[in-house]
Amino acid sequence: MGVLVDTKNGSTSRSTAQHTSSLFFMTLPSDQIWMLEWDASSAQTSHKQAIYALLSRARYTREEIESLYRSLAGIAAQAHALRDIEAVELASQIMLALPVSSRAKNVARYYQAFYVKRKGDFEAARQRLDLLLDEELDPRLRARALITKGATYFDAGQIDQALPFYIEAGQLGRNCELAALVGSLHQTAIIKGMDGDHHAAVADLEALVPVARQIASRDPEEYAALMNSYAVELGEIGQVEQALNVVSRVACFSSLVPQISETIPELKSKLPTRKHSVVVIHRPEPVAALQANPNRGRKRVRTSTLVMREAERRFTSLRALPASRVLPATILAAINPARQPAKPRAP
Repeated sequence: MGVLVDTKNGSTSRSTAQHTSSLFFMTLPSDQIWMLEWDASSAQTSHKQAIYALLSRARYTREEIESLYRSLAGIAAQAHALRDIEAVELASQIMLALPVSSRAKNVARYYQAFYVKRKGDFEAARQRLDLLLDEELDPRLRARALITKGATYFDAGQIDQALPFYIEAGQLGRNCELAALVGSLHQTAIIKGMDGDHHAAVADLEALVPVARQIASRDPEEYAALMNSYAVELGEIGQVEQALNVVSRVACFSSLVPQISETIPELKSKLPTRKHSVVVIHRPEPVAALQANPNRGRKRVRTSTLVMREAERRFTSLRALPASRVLPATILAAINPARQPAKPRAP
């Protein structure tokens, strides 16, 4: 009966449990992931509308309950990937209320812990995760739970307490869950950068980029966050232009990773100021052009030279007036008695 409780022994088969846990991992359509103008609010509205539509059609038979659970798990998985926490919380509450097996409800319990953590109640999230980790979980779900528990310490500033959970999640992820492995190594690289070892952080993140592309359709937030961290560390070692090129690739995911909107202007502020210089190039005149017009190659007379020549022409006393303009001495004396012609010097 799939996810429903077996009324004979109260348990589910191993294959059924594995199939149930696989509902947690879904791949988003590529057109929704790589849409440049993705609207987070419209996605959140569509998730809730889908949940309400499922409830309105449910008829509460065993078959319908099983179908309802699977549909809700699919919506919760997609909302989890897009970090629509309100839809995650709503879907997980309904999943917990359905008469399904306790093992099947572990997925919903993880979603509840994830929701509480995203709301900032780290202590309550740890308590829920501890109860969940005490159960027999699918390795993929356990790896995700460890990542989330480590994040409760990391976001609270308790870096040393977060690191062991990241390492354990990475060890589990090597065999079964690529997204958990990427998340674990990503956080470990961030911690190296926080300790001042930026070159080691860049090397680790650069090696993760090809792997992160493989999980982009399953966990776009993790992919975008990793690329943002890679850009930040590149900026720390002075490779600012390369860092801007990296972060620009995931700028469309700024609604999922708000830090991207802070990284871009911070990197631009680190760009060196470029001084613009002007180079004057004197192009020689062709020989044929100079022969055709000999005056073309002569230098122009400077403005200052022209002024000096004009002043010399107007004010020099060396140039005599024309004979027609010379006034007799008697007329000069009548106009200006004070101005008498110069007397001859005594011998």
